[in-house]
Amino acid sequence: MKLENILIKRVGDKRSGTSETTGNEWANRDIILAFQDETGDSYICANVDEEVWNKLGLKEGSIASVNLQFRTKKFKSGFIGNEIKIIDN
Repeated sequence: MKLENILIKRVGDKRSGTSETTGNEWANRDIILAFQDETGDSYICANVDEEVWNKLGLKEGSIASVNLQFRTKKFKSGFIGNEIKIIDN
């Protein structure tokens, strides 16, 4: 889903580690996206891989168009969570 003219409200710190499932290294950030809707100010908290974030070249305070991917994940622990991720096209 593409969102246009959305404010990059807040950029979280880079986090990194090693996946317990795959053993692969990972790095990502949480990004707060802000927009106006029928209720006024609304926000989406999205995750982005560090490589994608660097490629997009966005900064806190930018107005941008971003592509979002929505999915539900089940973890080894049994925890089920929704994920909203900024993707590169």
